[in-house]
Amino acid sequence: MSDGAEETQPGQGLVLGTAGHIDHGKTSLIRALTGVNTDRLPEEKARGITIELGFAALDLPGAGRISVVDVPGHEGLVRTMVSGASGIDLLLLVVAADESVMPQTREHVAICHLLGIERGVVALTKSDLADEELIELSREEVSELLAETHLADSPIVAVSAETGEGIDDLKSALTEAIQKTPPRTTRSGPPRLPIDRIFAMRGFGTVVTGTLVGDSLKRGQNVEVHPSGIPTRIRGLQTHGDEAESVSPGVRCAVNLQNVDLEDLHRGDVVTLPQALLTTDRADVHLHWLSDAPARDGITAVELLAGTAERRARLAGIDQTGFQPGSAGFARLHIDGPRLALLPGDRFIVRGFSKTQGAGATLGGGIVLDAHPPPRRRSDPRLAEELEQLLAEDPEECVQVRVERTGFEGLEQKTLALEMGLSQGEAEERLHALKEQGALLKSGRDQWIDASVMTRLEAQLLSALEDFHAQQPMRPGMQKASVLASLPENVSTPVAEFALQRLVEAGKVESRSDVAWLASHEARLDPEAESAAKRMVEEARSAGLEATGTREWIESLGISNERFRDLAAHLERQGDLIRAPGDLWFDRQAIEKLRDQVIGYLEEHGEIDTSNYKTLIGTSRRTAMPLMELMDELHITRRQGDVRVLRPGASNLE
Repeated sequence: MSDGAEETQPGQGLVLGTAGHIDHGKTSLIRALTGVNTDRLPEEKARGITIELGFAALDLPGAGRISVVDVPGHEGLVRTMVSGASGIDLLLLVVAADESVMPQTREHVAICHLLGIERGVVALTKSDLADEELIELSREEVSELLAETHLADSPIVAVSAETGEGIDDLKSALTEAIQKTPPRTTRSGPPRLPIDRIFAMRGFGTVVTGTLVGDSLKRGQNVEVHPSGIPTRIRGLQTHGDEAESVSPGVRCAVNLQNVDLEDLHRGDVVTLPQALLTTDRADVHLHWLSDAPARDGITAVELLAGTAERRARLAGIDQTGFQPGSAGFARLHIDGPRLALLPGDRFIVRGFSKTQGAGATLGGGIVLDAHPPPRRRSDPRLAEELEQLLAEDPEECVQVRVERTGFEGLEQKTLALEMGLSQGEAEERLHALKEQGALLKSGRDQWIDASVMTRLEAQLLSALEDFHAQQPMRPGMQKASVLASLPENVSTPVAEFALQRLVEAGKVESRSDVAWLASHEARLDPEAESAAKRMVEEARSAGLEATGTREWIESLGISNERFRDLAAHLERQGDLIRAPGDLWFDRQAIEKLRDQVIGYLEEHGEIDTSNYKTLIGTSRRTAMPLMELMDELHITRRQGDVRVLRPGASNLE
């Protein structure tokens, strides 16, 4: 399996990419450095220009083997250029000494700056066609071009691919730069292979190539392709033509995918592990607008280039109304068409649909801060504050911001890992570190909540209980379901229950069964209720086992049904009354006396049938049956067929 270029694993795991104006000798220079002609297509060879990305391996003593990506310089192929530049760690800027800086030189440099490429070497090619004065002039123009970019102070080496002059000096400069260059693309998180080429190999099937970022890929792994979600399997791996069992991040590789048709894949798709990434149709970003780009007001339609993907998109300012030349700020990116697999830290380029002097069609670019932003107004000042925190890239602060912005809903560890491109272990470590600091809390069902958010949630629960006690002073407490229902709809049940439990553990709330109340609450009666309660106790005592029915009580006392039930429940809690099935209320002392009679009878006779039970109770059928059932409820008796027997351990009512 080969993709048409010599493709081994570089020892450094770095990628060197070219950039520069068309016909400035990029491909010839790569051939002089590596011996590989990266122009593979017949049209490329016939026209003498690079149309597609080309790849080679470069061995440098003291630096090992690195991958080389040769990008096209033609103005109409900037999309392909960005596709190649997105995965590089080190830039080889190619400028012809006899022509110096040209329009595509400027656009390529602007793009590389926007992509965050900070290390580079400049090759002044075709030096055999220029005299010393012209070479020095070109050197000055290049230095001036790079002065305001990350690539300022990059070494500039005059070379000739035709004569070989300066090639050794260029190799030395590249070796020194490589030794100082850290990987630009991420080397952790889910493996991502942005596809830049797709083809079929006889005997192998579908092959895709790209520069791997994130974690490693291994032969035999099950993978899926985003955004389609197509499941597949890695049949084989190669780096620079050599078979490999695994490939490390930062490596150019070819991947043989099993049971996938070519037409189901597209340049810009991403190969990753199953359920390792979330796709998105929007992102909050930090955007740099080029100084040569025109000002834009309101929502701006752009061409988005991210990784190897291309999409139409719309940009809208956050805490700003438009985009001014040379400005930097926050924006929301709305992606049209298929969703993208983006993660925080990903770089992107935005282009317009007409050229501007000096920068071509490139308008700007930047970095993804949040690929799954909350549904908030762009004018919300808190949103801009959060993005400032995310831009700072402090690992723990980024986690806290993401948890805090979920508010009462909370955030699961799994979701956090997917949204940030972290392993589950990394996500867990960061969450627990914040928990130790008191910044985050974890509910019993793996739901993480910001501590300040939990404080507000607990305050709402306390307020709900306070309001209830104020409105219903004689009731002991509020139904737990009603307490939880007093919270906003976006509070999940696990989080609400966790908040209530924290209040119980803190001694601020008490609960029993399905009722909760403030620990400081004491049920109290107003004068009218106090009078009615006293009368109920007296009349129940006089009635004995011939209890008055609820309806009669209500009519006699002249109160509402709800008021009566509150009073009866209050007296029951105080131990004055006992409720029996059938909604009857009895004097407690009368029930205690009956209980002793029942226990005495059963201890002597062992069992009692209904007829004897009624005789023992000595009341009408209206109250006899409920009293029999009450003894069952109080665990004094147990029904056994047609008789009742004494329950083991039957005791008094206290």
